[in-house]
Amino acid sequence: MGLGIGARSGRSGVNILRFWLLCLLFTAGYAAEGLYPGRSPEFDVAVDDTLQLAAADERPVPLRIFYPLTDGPFPLIVLSHGTFAANDRYDLIARHWAAQGYVVILPQHKDANYGVRPTGYAVMQEVTMSRVADMSLVLDKLTDIQKLAPALAGKIDHDHYIAAGHSIGTQVAMLVTGMQFKTGFDGELIRSDEQRYSALVLISDPGKMRLMPADVWMASNVPTFMATGTDDYGLMGERGAATEAQSEIVPSDAKVPRYELLLEGGDHYFGGLVQKEVEAEPDYEGLAIFNAISTAFLDAQTKPSKAAQRYLDTVDLLQVTNRRARLQRYD
Repeated sequence: MGLGIGARSGRSGVNILRFWLLCLLFTAGYAAEGLYPGRSPEFDVAVDDTLQLAAADERPVPLRIFYPLTDGPFPLIVLSHGTFAANDRYDLIARHWAAQGYVVILPQHKDANYGVRPTGYAVMQEVTMSRVADMSLVLDKLTDIQKLAPALAGKIDHDHYIAAGHSIGTQVAMLVTGMQFKTGFDGELIRSDEQRYSALVLISDPGKMRLMPADVWMASNVPTFMATGTDDYGLMGERGAATEAQSEIVPSDAKVPRYELLLEGGDHYFGGLVQKEVEAEPDYEGLAIFNAISTAFLDAQTKPSKAAQRYLDTVDLLQVTNRRARLQRYD
């Protein structure tokens, strides 16, 4: 089957995001003083949700694209959403990154909005690999995407592609950046041939999932930023809970910087601000910290910004966040 691309009908075209999205993170009274400043003033941002790709099996892969309203080029982030979520549940992250000088594309995977029911491990493994294919499909079709969305012309820096993921999307983003693992059920080696992504951002800790070892987030071959919280447990279940088997990670010997952001009291959903609504207080503070520190990592890896690297090397995040967050580097 050929891989196609098209525009979805009955949708609005390109829409400038409302200013309230920018303000939302701070309406709870949280001041970001001392966090990575990013670009000030920020770029205006547009979102295009009119395009969709066609996978090899002719399955539609809708796209949600955020980009700065100024001349590029900008590094590209491709974000794999959480289990059974959708690509419109990450606007508060994608919009921030775009305002700081990134193009962000979120493909909507086949399990979105419970499009696939979790009837067993084999089903979810097939979903994972279809998501991996989606991450490569986006890169394969960038030329076509830019033709159908002329506002994107010249905005993508083709030397810097970043994989990002949340919840099960972390496993997907890790697979396209070199992680390999053997399943605990049949010993099958799970891997991807994708080699175009040069950095990795994990919005939750894949090591918290039942079938994964604790240090799995270090298994990719590219510079990595991983954020987690003391209450970061998602739909895939808490590690350590009873399970039939545990996956075996093939260790990475890549000598790359890896950063871990730990949020005290941080949960899997930032209090319902990403993936799905939950019965919790929205964690505007935690999301503001994540947005700021992940941007510092992105700037250091892709611009590359000496100021951003200096910030990562010297910031006392415990002091800056009143002991809410800590940042640790591993080499």
